[in-house]
Amino acid sequence: MKILLVDDDKNLVEVLSQAFAERNYAIDVATDGEQGWVYGSTYTYDLIILDWSLPKLDGISLCRRFRDRGYDTPIILLTSRHGSQNTIRGLDAGADDYICKPFDIEELIARIRALLRRIHWDFLPILRWGELQLDPCHCQVTYQEKSIPLAAKEYRLLELFLRHSKDVLSIEEISESLWSSTEYPAEATVRSHLRHLRQKLKRAGLPGDIIVTIRGQGYCLKLPPSTQKQTESQPYNVSEKKNDKQSQHLAALTSAWEKYRHKSAQQLATLDRAITSLQDGTLSVSDRLSAVVAAHSLAGNLGLFGLFRGSQLAREIEQLLQNDLAQKSEQLLQLQVNLNTLRQELANHQNISRQISRQISKHSPLLLIVDNDSDFAEQLTQEAESQGIRTKIIATPELVKIWLEEQINYDRKPPDAVLLNISFQQSFFQDYLALIAEFYLLVPSIPAIVIADRDRFQDRLQVARHGSSFFLTKPISASQTIAFCQHVLQRSAQGKKILIVDDDVELLRVLPSLLQPWDFKLTTLSDPRQFWDILQAVVPDLLVLDIEMPHLSGIELCKVLRNHPSWYQLPVLFLSVHDDAAISTQVFASGANDFVNKPVIAQRLASRILNLLMRS
Repeated sequence: MKILLVDDDKNLVEVLSQAFAERNYAIDVATDGEQGWVYGSTYTYDLIILDWSLPKLDGISLCRRFRDRGYDTPIILLTSRHGSQNTIRGLDAGADDYICKPFDIEELIARIRALLRRIHWDFLPILRWGELQLDPCHCQVTYQEKSIPLAAKEYRLLELFLRHSKDVLSIEEISESLWSSTEYPAEATVRSHLRHLRQKLKRAGLPGDIIVTIRGQGYCLKLPPSTQKQTESQPYNVSEKKNDKQSQHLAALTSAWEKYRHKSAQQLATLDRAITSLQDGTLSVSDRLSAVVAAHSLAGNLGLFGLFRGSQLAREIEQLLQNDLAQKSEQLLQLQVNLNTLRQELANHQNISRQISRQISKHSPLLLIVDNDSDFAEQLTQEAESQGIRTKIIATPELVKIWLEEQINYDRKPPDAVLLNISFQQSFFQDYLALIAEFYLLVPSIPAIVIADRDRFQDRLQVARHGSSFFLTKPISASQTIAFCQHVLQRSAQGKKILIVDDDVELLRVLPSLLQPWDFKLTTLSDPRQFWDILQAVVPDLLVLDIEMPHLSGIELCKVLRNHPSWYQLPVLFLSVHDDAAISTQVFASGANDFVNKPVIAQRLASRILNLLMRS
């Protein structure tokens, strides 16, 4: 649970912060009413606790502002003002409870529990996943009646998943729920807590990993064993199985949109109020800040659901709000027009399923199947689609070349992988080998998987020499074949984050354009003193280091990585103008995975990066 405490009494804040921490609550503290408004209107809280007497904006006025602006977060007023009239005034302002100072900490905790129980009837009962139980009242976790000791963050992480058992939680949502707004945990930190929780639950005897990773989205709780058995016992037809993974992905994103839609309405209301105040000349600094944050959030989140027009409008609103528009009537008018257009854009997409479905289809990988056996090709297509993979079937290598030329001429995306059904007992198998070589020589190369009608070393050697990624032999089922294709597709470099640290500024300027065909997400850094902050912000899939740099050498940075529990497995590739044995020995002794000499050749560097990513 996350609480906002707005109070300027430092001693009371310290006492309450400690009491809440002991009960595994996350807490943000604001010391005046205006700051409380910025926090409360920007972040999501389960409860807000307000002092009555606050600098800049008193608690009663702040409470009214929250209620007038549509915020329904439970609010408790703390005050030294006794008497029924003051109580009535506080409750009429919108507070859900009213506690007079001095008060007993345990009484406040009990009032919090009672309030949340009243508002969220399912908030405090024991949470269960099969035989795993979490008791929020006593902060205890048990499995088969045996206690599981968890650290505070691990406990709150498990509670978060149990309370949102049907939701997919992103790293950002987890961070926002478990950390205060003054903390900025790196993604690696969040994943580290997840890993520790998973390990402790496994050691406690739970069956497998109960927290599932949803690639590109976040994490969710697996169905408990009893529910899984019920699901498995229910018959379903092939068409249901075919669309199972895609429908799960669509359902997860649609669920995320439903959660975000209410928040987006609040953000639009924040922007509307800010623009009205701006036109009246009464916009305060805190309200402007809240509006900028709201626009920034809309710009970032709408694109996730395929609403790119809305995302662009929100970005323009954010930029306009950051300017001084007091005497600029044209920009003020543009601000209002953008907001109206954005509101209409969201109104047109209340049912987001079709939009999300298009996004999933657009970004799902494409598998080219080269096969003149139409029955087996159709089986492969059905299995691929059930795994969220698009397919294109072409019967012969000659037709593939025509199709590939059309793709290039019309600037269409080529396939992500190629599957070829080859018969080595027919004379034209050489055409298939030539086609494999052609895909291999593309920049970047396209992986090819071969299904052969026999298994001989000479055949495997020929296929390997032409650049094939896998050699499968018949008999093999469609599901087994697509499983290998999935493995190849997951090894793709597309979107992989690469951090390059080198003091050669000119090289850093050129590298992004040189490596552009491989579609890496590159971050370059010329000052190694900023390395640690950038590393934690980017969370790269691979690190490229120069050896000789001012202030800190690449070898020193690599040693630091290898001593850190969150980073010791990160693939590291070194660049250097030196190629003598002594330097090479130092590099690999520091923990490097590979070494490339300068001058950098793009094809060679990309190939070494790909090999490291595949192995890791």
